[in-house]
Amino acid sequence: MAAASPESDLACAAGADAAQAALARNEMVEVEFDTRRLQLLRTTEDETTSLAVFKGGRKGTAAITGLAPESVRAAIDAALAAAAAAPPDPANQIAEAAPAPPRVHGPVAADRDHLVDRAHEHIAAMARDFPAVVSRNAYHRFTRTRRSFASSAGLAQQETRGRYSFWTMFAGRRDGRSTSLNYSGASAYKPFPQLIEVGSLHRLYGEASRSFDMRPAPGKFVGDVIITPDALEGMLLWPLARVLGGYSLMSGTSPYKEKRGQAIASPLFSLLNRPTAASFPEGQDFDGYGVPTHDLDVIRDGVLEDFLVDFYIAKKLGLKQTAGATGFVIPPGAKSEADIVAETTRGILLTRFSGGSPADNLDFSGIAKNAFYVEDGKLRYPLAETMISGNLRELLLAIRAISKETIDFGSTRLPTIAAGGVTIHGR
Repeated sequence: MAAASPESDLACAAGADAAQAALARNEMVEVEFDTRRLQLLRTTEDETTSLAVFKGGRKGTAAITGLAPESVRAAIDAALAAAAAAPPDPANQIAEAAPAPPRVHGPVAADRDHLVDRAHEHIAAMARDFPAVVSRNAYHRFTRTRRSFASSAGLAQQETRGRYSFWTMFAGRRDGRSTSLNYSGASAYKPFPQLIEVGSLHRLYGEASRSFDMRPAPGKFVGDVIITPDALEGMLLWPLARVLGGYSLMSGTSPYKEKRGQAIASPLFSLLNRPTAASFPEGQDFDGYGVPTHDLDVIRDGVLEDFLVDFYIAKKLGLKQTAGATGFVIPPGAKSEADIVAETTRGILLTRFSGGSPADNLDFSGIAKNAFYVEDGKLRYPLAETMISGNLRELLLAIRAISKETIDFGSTRLPTIAAGGVTIHGR
């Protein structure tokens, strides 16, 4: 399907005005283990093909299970039936874009010995350095993904990415006591020298070891929140990307819909979309419409430069297509995280935020987990589950420091951010 799509051609022959097909094939080698032993070594393969047909301004989609002729015909029939039942929309079109040569990123095959050896080493390192930390699940993987796209307009794209990843869930356990569960991981093109150093794990293991004597924050107060990279992604990054995205613009719910060119954050803060970054194995050379991705400055020095607009939204709203929502970078600041903590009068250091998606106005409320109480520039003690609430629009404007240290997760690269004006409610 790299050069042409028989599925889209067959769909047009069956009555579609236009069609496109996207295929993703994953080949994975995985080692699963826990604190004490390896549990599983396995190799898996899976393949998914998504078909979209367009007829009279209507769009229908279907998934193809396998590529047997009868499966393809059934998917085409289902997609055409879905299109017939859909309302017409002039924005339902296939994209026209320049095809790019097929690209290959990362290694083409797994180093199985490396996967197993690093798992054994991680088990030994945890017993030596963090004996109170227990892994519930740990997965060391090599995944090779081949993505292809082709449309009836002749647009064809293909890319292959091979990468290593490590992910684990863990908690501290000692003398019948347990800390809150935590989890993290990262991916990279090159094999990891040590799994204990992947992403932010060494830090998180140490924090779990120090979190047995948890206490609630003292009362209710408004203070600072120091958001570490692990918490930053879920608490701030993805909610912000959502309201800066085209679908939020289309629904009219984005609080930033009239703010392009205006300051919406502290001048210390920038948000860059970097789907083509060489260091991001989870990036993409082209999007779901087959359009090549490109870098985009979404927020630069606090000013909203652009929105995240895909092909459909560009047609729907008459806007310029910009970029997808993969590979985000928040550039580092000038201060160390230690200095940021030292400058904090009262607040919390947050590693994980447990809460629902913020409302359209970006009000948020949830529980600070794996967090520490900060007072007079020092980490005082680990926090029992403590409520925090505020508004992300106000938080962005109240950012007072960004760390010079960053964590590369393979899909994002993030620092630690400190901001004031958050309500913290202990006992």
